[in-house]
Amino acid sequence: MSRVRAVAGLLAMASLLFGLLGCTEDVPEGPLDRVEVTGDFGRRPQLIAPVPLVVQHSATETIIEGDGRELADGDPVLLAYLAVDAQTGETIDDSYAREPRVLLLSKSEAGPLYSSLLGAREGTRLLRADPPTASTSHPTLVVYDILHTRAWGEELPPPDGADDLPTVTLGERGEPEVTIPDAAPPSQLEVVPLIRGTGPQVRIGGTITVQYTSVAWDTGEVLETTWGNGNAPQTLPFEGLIPAWQGGLTDATAGSQYMIIAPPEDAFGTDTVVFVIDVLAASTAPDPAPEGD
Repeated sequence: MSRVRAVAGLLAMASLLFGLLGCTEDVPEGPLDRVEVTGDFGRRPQLIAPVPLVVQHSATETIIEGDGRELADGDPVLLAYLAVDAQTGETIDDSYAREPRVLLLSKSEAGPLYSSLLGAREGTRLLRADPPTASTSHPTLVVYDILHTRAWGEELPPPDGADDLPTVTLGERGEPEVTIPDAAPPSQLEVVPLIRGTGPQVRIGGTITVQYTSVAWDTGEVLETTWGNGNAPQTLPFEGLIPAWQGGLTDATAGSQYMIIAPPEDAFGTDTVVFVIDVLAASTAPDPAPEGD
């Protein structure tokens, strides 16, 4: 992503409402039976639970069953998560206002979540409870959304004049193959939506998580790609990008796929470049700090 990103930045973590029932009780049937999770997949959830909540054993429950790619060992995984102290109800960590975590599915990277992720499908929401450990003095509740690693929205029909545009075919896992036509490249920036998603919208000052491939128009050579060979989706601040990305992806929605044809001045300054970009996640910009803080 080094050629695409011109400026890096850090986003502050936003807070999340945690609904509490004002009671203390031991829950003999298991801690997750009294925990409610609401909210749409891929967006910041809300937890409702009795606190302090007694958690004696680790447990994982599927809240939403996904229908996307089934995760296998070694696959890239994209996780959004909310972690809450089950004794106090306080938020420990919240990735929904920042960026999702990217990992390769292995026991070393996924740790105790490995068995729950292995065989799960993208689009799944999990709720996990863990008792106190040597590093955590209180029990924890964590919501995990297994985000998609390819565009998942509605496929769109080809635009007018498509015969003079590159064609994109997708492999089994969503990886694009770009075929350049026998024609001169366009002189202006072309932004062609291929798949339209309904997830969160890209905003300046937030972050964007993508899979992408870039191809040189003149040679058809793949310049960069996040697909395959142990690569994984990339997250970057949505500011200071090359003009093709900064202008072409403004207001894009997660779940979408775009083909952007960038003349040299909108890309790297030398050649016309074709980008195929899957928008997987988008955070919002953090709220500004109150004056005087």
